[in-house]
Amino acid sequence: MTVRSVTDGLIHLLRMESMGKGVHITYNDDDTISIELHIAVDQGVNIPVVCESIMDQVRYKITKGTGVEVKCVDIFVDSMIIG
Repeated sequence: MTVRSVTDGLIHLLRMESMGKGVHITYNDDDTISIELHIAVDQGVNIPVVCESIMDQVRYKITKGTGVEVKCVDIFVDSMIIG
């Protein structure tokens, strides 16, 4: 989710109810999970590289932290931040 200003963004991010926004986790029948992330990226970044890095880190951290196998991590770039 994007915001109007940096201050609004910080206030929004610090609220607990915003922690789950843009994240959807599905528990699969084979005891794995599938994760869907909706993100905003800065203009000029290499989107495929950023998405691959996020997918690798999420898969690693979830598996290491919980022991649950991650079947897939899907990244959706919903918006681009210009400025």
